[in-house]
Amino acid sequence: MTIIKDTFDQLRCDHPITLTIGNFDGIHAGHQQLIERLMLYPDTKHALMTFDPHPAKVLRKKDIRTLTSTADKIELLGAYVLDDVFIVTFDEAFSKMSSKTFIEGLKALNVKRLILGRDARFGYQGEGSVDTLADEFEVVVVDDMLYNHTRVSTTYIKDLIHEGDIQTARKLLNRHYVIKGVVVHGNAVGRKLGFPTANIDYMSYVIPKNGVYYVKVQVDHVWYSAMANIGNNPTLNYSSNRRLEVYILDFDEALYGKTVDVAFFAYLRPEMKFSGRKALIEQLQKDESTIRKLTI
Repeated sequence: MTIIKDTFDQLRCDHPITLTIGNFDGIHAGHQQLIERLMLYPDTKHALMTFDPHPAKVLRKKDIRTLTSTADKIELLGAYVLDDVFIVTFDEAFSKMSSKTFIEGLKALNVKRLILGRDARFGYQGEGSVDTLADEFEVVVVDDMLYNHTRVSTTYIKDLIHEGDIQTARKLLNRHYVIKGVVVHGNAVGRKLGFPTANIDYMSYVIPKNGVYYVKVQVDHVWYSAMANIGNNPTLNYSSNRRLEVYILDFDEALYGKTVDVAFFAYLRPEMKFSGRKALIEQLQKDESTIRKLTI
């Protein structure tokens, strides 16, 4: 798989390709359906086009939380037999590109066939559609994937994660939801309680609702069962910013500065304010006992 990252006008390809285009945040089951359809055409090489940064950062002029970083996308796409992955620099100039110029760019890229969702739009203010492209290329339209009569989309999965519905999100991602982050220094309150936690800088990832979760944490390529708390620590060490803290079972190594993966398996309970330190410790002990039973 060849990764080509550049501005759209600089992209070139010396072999015919069947191409699918999209933001592909999450590489969820709907995206996977597009990629799998792409593989059905042996007469060309297989290619995917995505964007960096997320288009909303340019179009809406604000940060946005995502299910996957660009690095995550590349890692997940490695599971498919793709020949080329084009990562287009999404800037203001690209956002204002006309549909005609975009089509000319696809021709320069040696596109023979496009695999797209029915609602695909392109060009300035979404002026182009699959019908526009069909005048110039062979276009294969893939119908939306539905789950419980709802279209499988990045937005839908984000909503599920916000609600703490980890199990349904897993079904639609075809994997556990994972947040990657660097372990940063905290106030060591967890250690004083007997539950030393690693504070994770979760960057731009979508964060589940406040509460306690059964998770697994990958450290140096080894997975460990763990308990995660998301929230503001209302009993001790209150924070106005939401924190992601993980207590790794049977683990006592220094993690500061390391990048870890946190995979979410189950939502256990909401974050609560306890009467004091003793009540908090008793509940944490119960949570740990629950997680140990889940790992059997």
